[in-house]
Amino acid sequence: MGQVTFFLALAFSIVIAIFAVQNTQQVSVSFLFWGPVTTAASVLVLIAAALGALAMLTFGMAREVRMRWAHHSTAAQLKTAQKRVTELEAAQAVSTAGAASEAVVPVQGSTPTAAEPTKS
Repeated sequence: MGQVTFFLALAFSIVIAIFAVQNTQQVSVSFLFWGPVTTAASVLVLIAAALGALAMLTFGMAREVRMRWAHHSTAAQLKTAQKRVTELEAAQAVSTAGAASEAVVPVQGSTPTAAEPTKS
């Protein structure tokens, strides 16, 4: 995917460069409070392309930072959950071992219960 993106960016850059080289006539530009300035159309095209690339870089970096924070948060939640599962498994093993030892070990010298037959 990265190679395809790189190839498309390179092709787009070449197209912009060809367009800029073919359009060298002088144009007058006004923007907001910035007065009329006469410059080559190729310079305007290259400036617009550079500003667009800078904007996309900024948005991409902001997205990357958000994704890393989300990944960090999810990793912390996973670590907490894994620790809790380990604690619960250890508690289950202790209670299972305790219940098994009580059921297996007979008590010597006890009085018979209703379930046990008496010897006559």
